[in-house]
Amino acid sequence: MIRTILCAFAMAALLFPLAGHTHHSVPVNFDMNSDIEVRGVIVRTKWVNPHSQITLEVTNDAGNKETWLVEMNALNTIRRLGKRLGWSIDDFVVGEEITVGGWQGRHDKSVYFRRATLASGREIVWESRLDPNLQKLE
Repeated sequence: MIRTILCAFAMAALLFPLAGHTHHSVPVNFDMNSDIEVRGVIVRTKWVNPHSQITLEVTNDAGNKETWLVEMNALNTIRRLGKRLGWSIDDFVVGEEITVGGWQGRHDKSVYFRRATLASGREIVWESRLDPNLQKLE
């Protein structure tokens, strides 16, 4: 029994530092007073906790291709609130063009997802507890 407990503590001690590298504060990494729009093709989606991501290939004004990171809420939150807002992760299709609007990243070529216009013309809006204008979902 003691051996099992010691093994459990050892595993926790080894895994605990990894948890700190995955989650980060949105206001630290994104300027919540800014608003930008980026248009590009979805090349990858990563639906995970604590932050989901979409990778876009964007053609800049000079005609060069750039890779942009679109960061989103946790997959659990997206599934729960997205359903209430009328959209899901299946709406984001690799290979389709999308326009994403949101808070500009403090790191180059990144944006925090607030809204999107899909290739079909459908608009998706995200409501976040971080948004000062949030209307509580009931």
